[in-house]
Formats: sequence, C-alpha cells, structure tokens
Amino acid sequence: MQTVMLRAICALAALSLIAAPASPPVDAVAFATAFKAGQADQYKNTQVSGTGVSFHGAVKERVADGSTRTALVITLGAAPAGGPVAPILTWDEFTAAERSRTTLVVALSGPSLPVVPSRPAKITFSGVYDGQVRTIMRLPQPGDTGPDSGPCPGEQDARGATGAFYCAPLLTGATATIVPER
Repeated sequence: MQTVMLRAICALAALSLIAAPASPPVDAVAFATAFKAGQADQYKNTQVSGTGVSFHGAVKERVADGSTRTALVITLGAAPAGGPVAPILTWDEFTAAERSRTTLVVALSGPSLPVVPSRPAKITFSGVYDGQVRTIMRLPQPGDTGPDSGPCPGEQDARGATGAFYCAPLLTGATATIVPER
C-alpha cells in the first residue's frame, strides 16, 4: 500500500511540474541593469528577452570545435548613474552613450543568429543567462568622459593590448530577429 501511495504522489508531483506554466522571460533592460550593478546572479539560468539595436554589427566568434559563428552585441539604451534608461536609436545617441560610458548592452551567442546589416538594425531577441560574460571593445574617441570598467574577469589580453573595454552579460542559446524597417 505504501508503494502505491508513493507512486501516486510522485505521479501527481510530476504532472504538476509538467502542467505548470514556464515563468515568463525577464526583461532585458531590467536584467542588464542588474548586471551592471553586480546583481546578475539572481537571473542565472533564466530566459531573458527584449528589443534593442545592433550598432556593432555581426561579430565572428570561435566555437570550441574551431568553427566560427555569428555573435551579436545588442544596445538596449543609455543608463546614466541614478537615471532612467533612455533608448538609443541613432549613431549620434550611440556615440554619446559610448563617450559617457552609459551604454547598456547584452551579447548574444547562438547557433543561427542573423547577419545584421552594417547600419544600425533593430533586433528582438531571447536567450538564457547562464553566468557567462563577453568583453566588448569600445573604440577610444576624442571627448571620452570616463574610465572603462575593463575586460571581463579572466578575459584580459595577455599581450597587454590597450584600449577601452567593458564587460557585458552573454545570453546563450540565443535567437534573434531583425525587425523590418517601416
């Protein structure tokens, strides 16, 4: 009798897990803001989705097997300290955010990300944050107003290359779609 009861309880528990709706994805701006504040661990193994603009274009990343695939860096907006996140839609807005070190971004890695055009493109995306990060290079510009945070931990260049670098959260298993221009 105890075996039958135990099996029934296990079956009901399994059924409730299967029938339970998956939690909705976390908003990318809230996630990236938490990452920037050093509080991204609460989102580990969580689906993150949002919309942003690709100003960096497609980036070729090397996969462990030696092959390459497309990766993307998506700009979500400008996040000044203590202020609201403002959308970035033009090159001028992007350049100003880069100079002031307020750019809010996520990096995407996935097996079939689209190759984005060389001009800024609006992208909708989704991926899982599993704790990985990606170092993003910022081209130094005249008028830069602040220091960069530097490369992600463990991604420092052993050759001592100089430049402006900052760390972004990496969403794995990512999917992305280019939003058609209207």
